[in-house]
Amino acid sequence: MGKVPEFYVDPDLCTECNDCIKAMPMAFRKVEDEEGAEAYNANLDESHLPSLQKMMTECPGHAILWRK
Repeated sequence: MGKVPEFYVDPDLCTECNDCIKAMPMAFRKVEDEEGAEAYNANLDESHLPSLQKMMTECPGHAILWRK
């Protein structure tokens, strides 16, 4: 099974809603000493891709982006 492409949370766009952490705790966590989230698990298998794409679409700040 393949892996999900690398992604990240842009801290300048993050609205600190933490919806991504609630929806996908295996991929996102709270930034220490801050309110925003960060992507921390770049080793997700492709079965998580639909959930990740949904989270990217639903993110209020459109802060979850593909790493180029």
